Amino acid sequence: MGRESELAQHERAEKTLLAIKECKRYLEEVEKELSHMSKKFSNREIAQGVGFAMTGIHEAITYLDIVKKVTGRTERMIAKKHIVSDKEIDNPPRDPADFQ
Repeated sequence: MGRESELAQHERAEKTLLAIKECKRYLEEVEKELSHMSKKFSNREIAQGVGFAMTGIHEAITYLDIVKKVTGRTERMIAKKHIVSDKEIDNPPRDPADFQ
């Protein structure tokens, strides 16, 4: 049962990382399109609005990178914890009193 739970956690983490990657790719495309739009329009108000949108998108991409790193590190920490836990189960510490 523990292995199934571990696999489910790993699958959720992988799906999360994939979703973050897809969202980042989408935001980068929108950022490129907005950049082209800002060059296309000479109206100062439109250019400013596009600039604000691009700044927000850039911040969102930065946030997604942070979330991706945290998710990856958490996944690695959980995996290490399970490895240590499995080793303790396979090789329990021996008490010298057990040999008397």
